[in-house]
Amino acid sequence: MVIKALKKKRSLKKATTKKETKLKTKSIDEKKLELKNNCNSYIVIDYPFESENIKGFHYVIRVGASNEGYVELSFNNGEWLPCRFASGYWWFDWSYFTPGDHFISARLVNPSGDVILQTENRKCRVC
Repeated sequence: MVIKALKKKRSLKKATTKKETKLKTKSIDEKKLELKNNCNSYIVIDYPFESENIKGFHYVIRVGASNEGYVELSFNNGEWLPCRFASGYWWFDWSYFTPGDHFISARLVNPSGDVILQTENRKCRVC
């Protein structure tokens, strides 16, 4: 009877270990799938350049991004505003800006509203 109990205990240990391994493997596979889905994704603010001085009353911001959704911009960590797509780029017509330093960030959003990628803040100065 003691031998049967020991065998049963060992088999439970093995089953638990196999189950844990399977769960760990699954989470690794899920991470690989995430990386695979995002490996071709990109977003970059083309214009303005970092620390560029902007003059005038109107400036067109150009963003390059992969074709997995749509692009939005944020100024000084404010609300996200939609860009328009034309000629292979995303564009934002920026006007009525105030003089001084501004920070621009862009993000790529999939059709269901999930953020795929987001850029670092791009600093520019309005003169």
